[in-house]
Amino acid sequence: MWTEIVTWSGAALIAADWLLRLVLAVRVIMRDATVAVSLSWLLLLVLVPIPFVPSAVYLLVGEPRLGLRRAEQHSRLSSRIENEAVVHWRRQGLDWTSEDPGYRPLARLATSMGGMPALRGNDVELLGTGGPVLDRLIADIEESRHHCHLLFYIWMPANKGLEVCEALMRAAGRGVECRVLVDAVGSKQFLRHEIVERMRRAGVKVVDALPVNPFRMLLARIDLRNHRKLAVIDGRIAYCGSQNLTDETFRLKRRAKVGPWIDSTVRLRGPAVQALQTVFLRDWVIEADEELADLAPYFPRESEEPAGQCVVHVLATGPGGQPDAIHSAMLAMLFGAQHEIIMTTPYFVPDEATKAALINAAWRGVDVTLVIPDVLDARLVAAAARSHFGDLLGAGVRIVQHPHGLLHAKTATIDRRLAVVGSANFDMRSFWLNFECTLFVYDEGFARQLRFMQKHFEAEGRPVSAARWKRRPLHLRFVDQCAQLFSPLL
Repeated sequence: MWTEIVTWSGAALIAADWLLRLVLAVRVIMRDATVAVSLSWLLLLVLVPIPFVPSAVYLLVGEPRLGLRRAEQHSRLSSRIENEAVVHWRRQGLDWTSEDPGYRPLARLATSMGGMPALRGNDVELLGTGGPVLDRLIADIEESRHHCHLLFYIWMPANKGLEVCEALMRAAGRGVECRVLVDAVGSKQFLRHEIVERMRRAGVKVVDALPVNPFRMLLARIDLRNHRKLAVIDGRIAYCGSQNLTDETFRLKRRAKVGPWIDSTVRLRGPAVQALQTVFLRDWVIEADEELADLAPYFPRESEEPAGQCVVHVLATGPGGQPDAIHSAMLAMLFGAQHEIIMTTPYFVPDEATKAALINAAWRGVDVTLVIPDVLDARLVAAAARSHFGDLLGAGVRIVQHPHGLLHAKTATIDRRLAVVGSANFDMRSFWLNFECTLFVYDEGFARQLRFMQKHFEAEGRPVSAARWKRRPLHLRFVDQCAQLFSPLL
């Protein structure tokens, strides 16, 4: 009798497992997702033999769900802040329409999908990496008079990271409004550090974005992260790029020997600062649940004399709204290139469209160079990246592996005229899942500066030989191709 009950219980569990897999498989097929993403999930649901595990994984991270309340707030509050900012810029005549027929479609596309126009009259300063960048940020915080807004994926609670905390506490003591928003996962160590309570007691508002807890796991996807890195001081100075609030001593525990991280950050003055302010405020009002009735103090009127000559387009994306904006702008940028494309990225896991755009450019005679780290902190991502090398090298794309530390800069220059700097990697997670922020700078002078930095990274690296790559052992190629199967899920 007992044996029969056990047998029937086991059969019932197996039946329930496969019924759930079948229901989720139908949902995957009916979703409006790419073929690659759908096939990856179907493979997981069919091939993983452990009962209920693939179904649980899909329910946790299979769809970019923000949660109904958060999605509604995001749409409502974002529209209000964006609309007020756009009216503010247009009244001052700051929005820009390209007179160059080559870049006019790109600018229109980014405006339509990103919600904010390109803005004229900016000064864009390309900074280095590590401690010197944070020293500049600290100096600006010390000079702040009204507000300091900081948003970072990772905040290191040591060395320069603590110095920034101290600067914010001193600013709050002067009556400056200080708001800090950090990702709940990326800045987990920071949020557990005693400095956070000290900051709050000093008047600095510290909030964690997208917290992970059992209740939220039932309502929203837990691996959607706020990956932005930006700071806004008094609505007149801003920082944006790939550097977290970390210095040269930062290492990840899982790959402590990989480092130092090498980043690219820009310091902005001019109307584009207010576009980054818009990005911060949209995220803040959702996460902090703070109602900002009067936004005018955060958007000070620009002086009659422009800060500089650069045109800057701030493109911020994430789940909800237009998650495809950066991806679409990148595609337009690659297909519009005429002479040269240079890109640096730590995580290179392209979808078929972006991979095809790079190959198409190389076939058209465009000089395409991709600079990536030699050693990465994520082995599976590195293997998925390598799976694309053969096709790219065969088309004439030059791939250079940078050996000194982890090249974390996410940059692109096109035809020595257009420059791109931001937090978004050249991978599917940045394109569709994470909250990212990228700057498109329409200025030849700045593009030359960024290109000089890129060429320095290229000169330090080792080119991948197409002939040698073809002779790689079969087992290495097999591992890379297996990793590629799951690249849409990385």
